[in-house]
Amino acid sequence: MERQKVIAIVGPTASGKSAWAVSLAKKYRGVVISADSRQVYKGLDVATAKITKAEMSGIPHYLLDVVSPAESFDVATYQKLAYELIKKFRGKKLPIIAGGTGLYVQAVTDGYVFPSTKPNLKLRAKLEKQPLEKLVSQLRKLEPDIQIDFKNPRRVIRAIEIYSQADSRPTKQEVPFDTLKIGIKLSTAEQEKRIAKRIRQMDFNALVAETKKLIQKKFDFNSNPLTAFYYRLVRDWLEGRISKTELLEKMVRTDRQYAKRQMTWFKKDPQIHWVDSLAEAEKLVREFLDDGAK
Repeated sequence: MERQKVIAIVGPTASGKSAWAVSLAKKYRGVVISADSRQVYKGLDVATAKITKAEMSGIPHYLLDVVSPAESFDVATYQKLAYELIKKFRGKKLPIIAGGTGLYVQAVTDGYVFPSTKPNLKLRAKLEKQPLEKLVSQLRKLEPDIQIDFKNPRRVIRAIEIYSQADSRPTKQEVPFDTLKIGIKLSTAEQEKRIAKRIRQMDFNALVAETKKLIQKKFDFNSNPLTAFYYRLVRDWLEGRISKTELLEKMVRTDRQYAKRQMTWFKKDPQIHWVDSLAEAEKLVREFLDDGAK
């Protein structure tokens, strides 16, 4: 039996992954599986640049709006849901994974096996007394390549719990499908230009409304990983601690830093084919699918 084919479109924030995925899905009877650790949360649309219904152009999208912001969601859960979808569409549609969360993409395409690590409450209590800077340093010694929200003490402590166990690192197993990974290649200047443009064109009033809803729900802005991006900045603006100009500048700076972290992750994956245009991506996909049909 012919092995199933899967496409993955990756790249830094604001690179155009969603648009490329929709275009390829139209051309090759595909569906899009989001690989974004922020867009799994319901109601967080503007800050995460979540694709709109209009932008989907009728192409089915999955793993968006999976849980509420109050619920936890991890890469193992994402992997399980993605595998179920890929299996569901076997022989029917072409699954196209699109997103900037490198760990989510690789967990699916590379068959990561995640160990079950129970909370170490004694260690956790000890770590909670330490400053964040020291915790981050300790985590980097345990796992130099880890990509998490280093501003979030809870995330850092949990990672130390996991990686301090000798058998905690994920292993890999063979997956029952072949994957073509395509990366959107942009110059630093073009990337920064796109980020600035997206911030300028963002529906600011809608972003403020999203932030106010989180405040009303007593959302913990200090410990939740979602605060790695805009909401905490908007809250500071609402409370008069920064000006709107400072807010927008910090948003741009935050996204630039985020894009650098994303590219650091993706550059370590030799399987990614970096291309400059959608036409090049279409050619790769066509050859990939034709090869499987032979």
